[in-house]
Amino acid sequence: MNKKQIIGMIISIAVLVAVFFIPIPMGLNDKGLITIGLLLFFLIMLITEALPVGVICFLCLALLPTLGVTKNLTAGLSGFTNTILFFVLASFGLAEAVTSTPIVQRILHALLKKFGKDVKTCVLAIMVAGALVSSVVTDVPSVVVFMGIGASFLKLFKNEAERQQTAKSLMMGIPIAVMLGGLMTPAGSGINILTIGLLQNLAGIQITFIQWMACGIPIVLVMVPLAWYILTKVFPPAEINKNEIDNYLKTIEVKEKVDSRELKVILIGLIMIFFWLLSSFYPFIEVTVVALLGCVSFFLPGIKILTWERYMKAVSWISFILIGTVLCIANTIVANGVSEWFVNYVLPSSLSFSLMGGVFFVSVMCFVIMLIVPVAPALIGVLTPVIISLAATTGINPALLIIALGLCAGNCYLFPIDTIPLITYTAGYYKMTDMPKAAIWLQIAFVGLATLWLPIAGKLVGLA
Repeated sequence: MNKKQIIGMIISIAVLVAVFFIPIPMGLNDKGLITIGLLLFFLIMLITEALPVGVICFLCLALLPTLGVTKNLTAGLSGFTNTILFFVLASFGLAEAVTSTPIVQRILHALLKKFGKDVKTCVLAIMVAGALVSSVVTDVPSVVVFMGIGASFLKLFKNEAERQQTAKSLMMGIPIAVMLGGLMTPAGSGINILTIGLLQNLAGIQITFIQWMACGIPIVLVMVPLAWYILTKVFPPAEINKNEIDNYLKTIEVKEKVDSRELKVILIGLIMIFFWLLSSFYPFIEVTVVALLGCVSFFLPGIKILTWERYMKAVSWISFILIGTVLCIANTIVANGVSEWFVNYVLPSSLSFSLMGGVFFVSVMCFVIMLIVPVAPALIGVLTPVIISLAATTGINPALLIIALGLCAGNCYLFPIDTIPLITYTAGYYKMTDMPKAAIWLQIAFVGLATLWLPIAGKLVGLA
């Protein structure tokens, strides 16, 4: 273990032990206080990476009944019965099916051919392609694919200094665009699915595909070109001859005719999206059922896009376990009255918001806390019960505030400490201190856009 892990282990254990000796705050019972201690233990362990993520999750699940905050392990594991977890599993099948065909390359080639007039517009084309793909393919495979594309594009630069200069805007732009694109549909990110699932689980409110898309897409349409503009202003890429770009286009060119394998993936994907949208009008159509049936379709005889072995390798079991654990802890936070206590006793009693003020408060709070707790699933698990209780006291529909939380948590890239930007950061293309120079303006812009647009979108789709 390194020094950071040892310190994290010591602090997390000390915090957990301390809650058994400090006075119980007014309005909270002993189970609630221990739940807070376990929550802090979970967060500190995750932030300091004291143990592997899966091990931390297993430990915390075991501690739920051991510390007496749940009746037994069955009650503690309630989060794993949430259908959202199976949506996440099915989404990995869709992601693997899409990335196993030239669909991504086809989209990128079309955009570069149309808009790739110079290096700056090539960066824009790659970012737009990344955002489009990540709207239906989860973020991790999307950023891995586009990092490879970005690396091949950088090979056009013979001069190492020019390559490094261009790499900054491109390799920061890829994870930012992918994270933004993932906000467009519920299927675009596990964060979106977790947010929707927690709201339904804790408040009985269902956010439909169309409602989420109406909130997310307009913000993304503004943010992606804005991100490109700011990145290329702060880190201007070097320019190369247009002939070099044309030669690169030839290397990524795909057959004009779509082959049968690619066509099958496109058709199944479109059918899934159609039924997901239809579920907004016909609630008996369950989005997870559509996702599971769509995933199964890729394995059927005559289609055979995926094999079970390939699918199992594509699934991020760490994500599955982490999301399930977050759901379990969130359920315990509500069951033991922690969220209600926080709103009634910690937040000012005179706290009152308009709809716009509520969205602003949640957005700012999310970005500030993400600096301390840079683990989006954990942050959502902690804040969702609190925000639902806060909404009840202010008379705001919690769905809109929870959407604001999900959008902001899925858009955290002030520093490359989230999983998505870490993928390009660890490749050595830019420094930890580079990203805030551009990202700070994007986070501020995102708060402003969310504050202005979400109340309008909420009224359009019946959430306000």
